[in-house]
Amino acid sequence: MMAFDQIDRSAISDPHVRKAVSDLVRVSAWGNAYLVTTSLVYPSGAIVGVRVVPSQGGYWVTDFAMGYREAEALEAHRSFGSHAGRMKDDLGVEYTDGHEIRIFANERQIAWAIRRVDYASFRVMQKAFHSMPEWDEQEMGAALYQRLRDMFGDSAEPNVHIIGSSNLDWKFAAQVKIGSRRVVFDVVTPYYTSVCSAVSKFTDIRRLGENIHPVAVVDDLERMGKWLPLVTQEAEVIEDDVGEETLRSVVAEAA
Repeated sequence: MMAFDQIDRSAISDPHVRKAVSDLVRVSAWGNAYLVTTSLVYPSGAIVGVRVVPSQGGYWVTDFAMGYREAEALEAHRSFGSHAGRMKDDLGVEYTDGHEIRIFANERQIAWAIRRVDYASFRVMQKAFHSMPEWDEQEMGAALYQRLRDMFGDSAEPNVHIIGSSNLDWKFAAQVKIGSRRVVFDVVTPYYTSVCSAVSKFTDIRRLGENIHPVAVVDDLERMGKWLPLVTQEAEVIEDDVGEETLRSVVAEAA
């Protein structure tokens, strides 16, 4: 096993390596505070930064709500707080009412705190970003069920579970039962995880027979892009804002 001796950055003899290392971590001063930028990158491409502010008895090390602002810019902020709250136990960070992720550290803990806050802000933003399809689906699904309920009364049911031909339990946003026929609706967003999940469940329940008619509900047909042909192979596709006449027609044709 090769052994490496730790050296100071200024002792790096190769100028290109020295510059690269210097670019990975940069420090800027603002009053009595310091902004440390690191090598971690948010999904947007912005570099994660940590602010270190001297305070009585130690230092506040915080992402100064940069993670939340990044999430907000990508409309992924709705789940940011819940993910940040769970990081408290995992990484020992706090999440403030001002959306900051922070740690109070003494002089010996500054480097440790910078690493913790840096990683926590990056990780929470990443989790919030990947939660976007789920939040969109929940909101659209709730609105869809309310419309179906207003139109079809007790024949409409929310959050329906159906055992597919593979014996897997699939959840759908809503269904309308007409006699022995079931029209099942599920929301699909233009994200890989959402499309793959929807296509799997639609394919599985279609094998149960003609008494089940799957309908995919999307926000915008054009926004589905390359995913639309894949979804249309397994389900009828409608936009979430279609008129009442179209919804009634979908259910009537399947009945």
